[in-house]
Amino acid sequence: MIKKLLATGLALGTLAFAQTATAQTIIAYNNFLPPTHFTWDVMKDWAAQVEEKSKGRLKVEFTAKSVAPPPKILDAVRKGAADAGFMANVFAQKFAPGTGVSMVPWVHRNDSEATGVALWRVYNKYFMDKDKWKGVELLGLFHFAAANICSVDGTPLDTVSDLKEKKMWALPGTSAGLMKALDISVVSGPAVQIQELVSRNVVDAYAGITYDAIDKFGAGPYTKYCLNFESAPTSTNFSHFISSKMWKKLSEEDRQVLRDLSGEHLAGMMGRAINAAQAESRKKLEDAGVKIMAPSAELVSGLEEASKPVIARWMKSVEGYGVDSAAVLEEVRALSRELTEKLAAAR
Repeated sequence: MIKKLLATGLALGTLAFAQTATAQTIIAYNNFLPPTHFTWDVMKDWAAQVEEKSKGRLKVEFTAKSVAPPPKILDAVRKGAADAGFMANVFAQKFAPGTGVSMVPWVHRNDSEATGVALWRVYNKYFMDKDKWKGVELLGLFHFAAANICSVDGTPLDTVSDLKEKKMWALPGTSAGLMKALDISVVSGPAVQIQELVSRNVVDAYAGITYDAIDKFGAGPYTKYCLNFESAPTSTNFSHFISSKMWKKLSEEDRQVLRDLSGEHLAGMMGRAINAAQAESRKKLEDAGVKIMAPSAELVSGLEEASKPVIARWMKSVEGYGVDSAAVLEEVRALSRELTEKLAAAR
């Protein structure tokens, strides 16, 4: 009897140990984009890396649908509707204006890997301990592609005066701000609305969305040409975060797993995928007859002048941080340029 009890106890102890050893923490991750969007492949790859590096202790599972509309995702994660997610930082400028350092004009040089890595390094150096990510732990930042200015009616967009004559749509944030700085009255809203506007001739031109958005959101058949800038007038970056509640539950070892696989690592992963998606969508648009052209020197000059108050507004938003915002902006531009050239040479 004693032997049986000992054997039973040993078996139960072994089972309990095995269950403890294989116990997983499930992280419910929110991706607000459609399941066909390329970000899903990146994030599923990232999730697999997290599970492997944590030796099965962490498992990232994706919510069946977005728990909130894009502007409210961080709030939803704070409140526990999901454990983690990502959000466009045009919606974070009130509490995390440091993220705006690479969304101002003339930073992105058509390489999202280079710009994303440059952003993460500069953000860590100057803004990580100053922005207020209340209720979440910021794990990383990544950069979307350079935004375009495109014509629907096919008439010239060679000067600022040409832009002023158009009925314009612009993505909220820097793109809309830049157009407003030119005294252009713009229609502004989510990129998913662009097909309805261009197909019904509500606007003559649009600004602020990427080649993949033009393609995926149905604006391509109504677009005559797009202006491709060497250095983008606008672009958007995203934050990748986990709730403070979930973060506190994790061991330091597992926190380090998430840090190691986020940050610069995820910025590079997402940046490479974004670059590939832009190249694919650009080719598809060109094959369908959309012309991709360089902007005139006069238009670039006019936009550079108009961008000054937009840049000044960002500088003002971080003036209480005790940093030289002009020097920081020049640093992220220089680093983005350096990494763009370095990566181009290595490819």
